[in-house]
This record gives sequence, structure tokens and C-alpha cells, in this order.
Amino acid sequence: MKKFTKYFIGVITGAVLMFSVAYTPDYFEISKQLDIFTNIFKEVNLYYVDETQPGELMDEAVNSMLKSLDPYTNFIPEERVEDFKIHTTGNYGGIGASIRKKGAEVIITAPYEGFAADKAGLKAGDKLIEVDGKSVVGKSTEDVSKVLKGAPGTKVELTIDRNGEFLVKKIEREEVKVKSVPYYGMLDNGIGYITLSSFTEKASREIKQALKELEKDNELKGLVLDLRGNPGGLLSEAVNVTNIFIEKGKEVVSTRGKLEEWEKSYKTLNSPEELELPVAVLINRGSASASEIVAGTLQDYDRGVVIGQRSFGKGLVQQTRKLSYGAQLKVTIAKYYTPSGRCIQAINYAERDEDGSVMKIPDSLRTEYKTANGRSVYDGGGVDPDIVIEEREMGNALVSLYRKMLLFDWCTEYARTHPTIADPKSFKLSDEEYQEFLAWLGKQDFEFQTATERSIDELEEIAKKEKYDNHLKSQLAALKKAYQAMEMDDLVAHEEEIRILIEDEIVSRYYYEAGRIAHSLQSDPEVQEAVNLLGNPTEYMNVLKLVKD
Repeated sequence: MKKFTKYFIGVITGAVLMFSVAYTPDYFEISKQLDIFTNIFKEVNLYYVDETQPGELMDEAVNSMLKSLDPYTNFIPEERVEDFKIHTTGNYGGIGASIRKKGAEVIITAPYEGFAADKAGLKAGDKLIEVDGKSVVGKSTEDVSKVLKGAPGTKVELTIDRNGEFLVKKIEREEVKVKSVPYYGMLDNGIGYITLSSFTEKASREIKQALKELEKDNELKGLVLDLRGNPGGLLSEAVNVTNIFIEKGKEVVSTRGKLEEWEKSYKTLNSPEELELPVAVLINRGSASASEIVAGTLQDYDRGVVIGQRSFGKGLVQQTRKLSYGAQLKVTIAKYYTPSGRCIQAINYAERDEDGSVMKIPDSLRTEYKTANGRSVYDGGGVDPDIVIEEREMGNALVSLYRKMLLFDWCTEYARTHPTIADPKSFKLSDEEYQEFLAWLGKQDFEFQTATERSIDELEEIAKKEKYDNHLKSQLAALKKAYQAMEMDDLVAHEEEIRILIEDEIVSRYYYEAGRIAHSLQSDPEVQEAVNLLGNPTEYMNVLKLVKD
């Protein structure tokens, strides 16, 4: 208890010092609440009838407090600090493979090209049985990830199940450097393509290198910058990436918080790499934070056309503050604003309903701003694309195939029986192979429930309670049978999407993540729209032109 009390006092002292240096709030109220909390904590741990766990109680108290603010203000205990660093650097020590849980099993879903797991011969679909002689069956992916990671140069022994054959792999961990740019290449008509998965500290450097490689053997006529599904990252890298396309000295983003020190303007510091090259930026609802800064700023300066769906709407800035005993606090310290003056934050966490829930800002309350050419843009709900491409719907069957890893499992079997396939841009699943998949699927535990089916089940239950089940038995049975037949039609209706996902997964087994992306671009409507637009300079300029009444 003495050890914990010392720790607790250190945390509280650090918190008070943090406030005293940066801000002058109501010190009496803060001291009063800290005193009440300290006394409650002490009394509970001393007198509660059962044995308490002070550390767990403190975690619960801190996390509940921060949860009431916003989802991005988090306490990072010492043991998770290293994981947090991975998100900002993209580097860690480990075997270099992604894993996923399926029932009680942990499955290797993708060894990273050229890293330890790949060099040791691990394959997608391998089931992890033991790590260093200890079973991992039933363990969470988080727990398994912890034991797979470690200092570069240390060794780990894995026992895997590959199609019923148990194999032992001794692997030396190494530094894994996850690329911010997992793929770049040329599309049709001299249009280049670069996808950015995250804004780590090397994001802008990797984009510049990709541009140089694309320009080496090609006459670039335009560039597609794909930020779809990019959750963001470092604010400084958002500025650096934007700087590649706009001139030196331009404001990229400004921040405003309740403290004067957060009133900052971030401007480009370097000469641009590509000031005139036509650019199309792809976004979707998974594009957030730094992605929205880049897309919104290029849009504000009419420097590029934004294509896709409305972005996530995260206009908040976080900073990490060091705490005692190696812990850290990631805290929201400001909102950010694009050059036109808009903040794209979609939710006001300061205003909550009585039940504590928050709501997105309705479109009717969004404020209009103007781009450099006078085009209308709006705050309070993410970045709206200049050209909207409706998101492809995922049928219930497709969602179930993904969740149950049935597409993944079939592709694992396919890879075991096909030593080679065509290159990523050429590979196609034949009609015969697709029929083989459907036949295989018929032997699996494949079922899914839609809202309609749930309603039928509820109707049956209500009929039983109200004693109408005998009268309605035949009708309900006929309704369920008719619906089940329609349910299978979902597979037929979404055959194209299912084929694409199968092909993407198969290609990744032979050509890794870069191959998966290269193949997926062949049937990507947003990419095709971008290629068509960039290939038509007049239409491209018309989208960006000054709007006149």
C-alpha cells in the first residue's frame, strides 16, 4: 500500500504541476476534488470488505474520467507506450506478420514481404499453436502479439498447424519497418498512383521517393493520391505531405485551444516537388485527421480535386504528456482549421444528451466557407469530395463471408494447390474456379441473419406467446422458406464483389500487400474516375474553376 500511495501522490503532483505551468484554472476547485478523490480512494482500499486491487481501481477511475471527454484522450500505461510509438514511427521489433482471431485459434493472415516471418516460410492461413513452448490457443490477438514482439536479434520458436501438419519454426526477431506507402505505380494514360496508409514520421519522405521512381521512366500527366482508410498520424507529416504540392510559405493548418500556446499556424517550409502536376485525392469515411488536413488544404487552395465519399470528420489535435513511472497521457489540446477557416470536426463532445451520448453536427448547421477560387466548402462534418462516388454496398452474404473468414480459408486452399498465378494486374478467377468456390462454400457452416430474418424469428416468438403459432405455423414456415431462397440470391447479386475480394486475397498470397493493391485498382470506381478526370485537362480545370453567379 505504501508503494502505491507513493505512486499515486506522484501522479497527482505531476497533474497539478502540468496545470500550474500551462494554465490558471480554479485552483481551489481542483484541490478540493483531488482531496475528495484521494480520501475516497484511501478509505475504499483500507476498509472495503474484500481485497482490492489499487492499480485496477485507478485504471478504472482514470479511463472512466477520460472517456467522458472524447475518444482520443487516453491514458497510456508504461507497458503500452512502446505500442503507441509504433503508430507514430511504423517501426517495431518482431517477426513481421499480421494475425487474426478465428474462434479459439490465432491465424497468420499476412507475413510482411522480406521480414523474418516471410523468410522463415510462414504463410497466410498458418494456425499458431505454441509460442516458445506455451500454448496460445484461446489467447487474444493482443496477448499473442505481445509475445511475438521483442528486441531485434532475440529468437522465438513457433509451433504452427498447416493443413493438419505441425511445424516448428525458429525465427530471429528483427526491426520491422512498416511502409507508409505500401504501393505506388502507373495507371493508364500517364497517370501515377500512390497510396498512403498512415502519417508516420517517414510519410512525406516515402511519397517523394515514390514520385521520383514514377518520374524516372514515365512522363507523368497526373497523380492519384489515395488516402482512403488512412486514419491519420503526425500533424507535422500532414504539413510535409501537403508541401509536396503547394509552394513554400503557405498556411496548411492552424490550431486553436483554450491555451495561448496552442494558437499556432503551420506553414510549408520547403520548395514544392510538384507545383503544377494535376492531382486527384481519394478519400472515404475512413480518412481521418491528418488525411483530412491534406485533402482539405489541397481543396481550399484548389490544388487538387477530391474524389470519393465524405471523410470521417476528426478536427481535433492530440499531444502526449509524460507522466510519472513511464506512463503518458494523450490529450486533446486543440481543434485544427484548414486555410479557408473551416474546422471539419463532426462531433461536439462538449455537448451531450442526458444519457451522455453525442450527435454529429447536422448538415443544416454547417457553415459555408470559400476556396481560393471561390468554391463553396463546409465545416462541421468532414471533407466533402468535389466528385462524389457512392460507396459500394456490402451485401449480408459478403459481410458474413468476411467475418467468418470463409473467403480467406478458400483462398488458403487455393494457394496450396496452385504454385503460381498470373501477375497482379492480369490475374482473374475463372468461371470454373468460382463454381468450385460455391461448391466448397456449400459444405461449410455458412449462414447469415438479416434484419428481415430476425423480424421473422421475433414474429414466431410473439405468435407462440399469444397462442397463434398453430394457426400461423404453415404461413410462417412458407415465409421463412421463401426468404431463405431469396437469401441465397444475395450470393448471386454480389458475385462481382465476391469475385474481386477472392482475387485480391489470392493475389496477396503470391505478391503480398503491394500485389493486392495493384490488382484491386483494376476494378476500383474511384480510381477509374480519377484517371478519366486527370486525363481530361479541361474537365479537371472546370471542377476547380472560380464559381461565378
